[in-house]
Amino acid sequence: MMQTTASQIKNGWLRVLLFLVGYFLLIVFGNNLLAVLTPALFSDTDELTLFYSSILLNFLMSITSVFIFRKIVDRSTVQSLGFQWKGFGKERLSGFFTGVFLTTVIATVLWLMHLLQWFVTDVDAEGLMIVLALLILVAIAEELVFRGYILQNLMHSFPKEAALFASALLFAGFHSLNPDITVIAFINIFIAGVLLGINYIYTKNLWFAIFFHFSWNFFQGPLLGFKVSGIELPTLLQQNGRGSALLTGGTFGLEASWLVTLCMSITSILLYFIFKSKYNTTVVE
Repeated sequence: MMQTTASQIKNGWLRVLLFLVGYFLLIVFGNNLLAVLTPALFSDTDELTLFYSSILLNFLMSITSVFIFRKIVDRSTVQSLGFQWKGFGKERLSGFFTGVFLTTVIATVLWLMHLLQWFVTDVDAEGLMIVLALLILVAIAEELVFRGYILQNLMHSFPKEAALFASALLFAGFHSLNPDITVIAFINIFIAGVLLGINYIYTKNLWFAIFFHFSWNFFQGPLLGFKVSGIELPTLLQQNGRGSALLTGGTFGLEASWLVTLCMSITSILLYFIFKSKYNTTVVE
């Protein structure tokens, strides 16, 4: 377990609990404010505009929450949560291509099973570029909150594996309010939370998780046409899917498929042993 002496609150789990309360209240306040301001700022407010606005707002709320708690409660810097760039090039590459590999494999299996076909219609190039930028913000914000602040502080109180599973459970709980969430989707997002945090428990660096998070979302959604955690985004390819939602993911998207459960579970186990072997003496203890 990690030890800390600088924080005003000794127990890492207590800091996480207080952070979650503050983070939740700030998100609720921000979304209520958004509901009031958006119709006033945009004459033609559609669902996608509201979604884009909520991403920007949640990004700001996440950054603000972490900054306040990191400075006042933890008495440390946001940078120390894991933004060191130099020396982590392999983590960035492995994170990005792990996301690409998983989405490609799962989509290919669905295509080979004749459950999925793609076709191209009019491409919204501007919309794709906007979504690309927003998904980068999503990856940074969620990884900063769940792997950076929450996981690091939980490792002050618990063994790293226990902290990892606890942070993954909170990550899944955060997504439980997404449209059309299912039990399978909740399980898969929990497994994704484990996968995203495996590198962090050994390196205390966020770049593997950020790059994986981004590539997973961008390739499954804007490129391959799946919904992303229940959200429909502008896409390059349109889908003609059929068959059981247990395989295709249905209205929630790929993350509600049992294929994701299998592939992410195997990948998580492999990555655990790879990173454990690479970082034989953990950096964080």
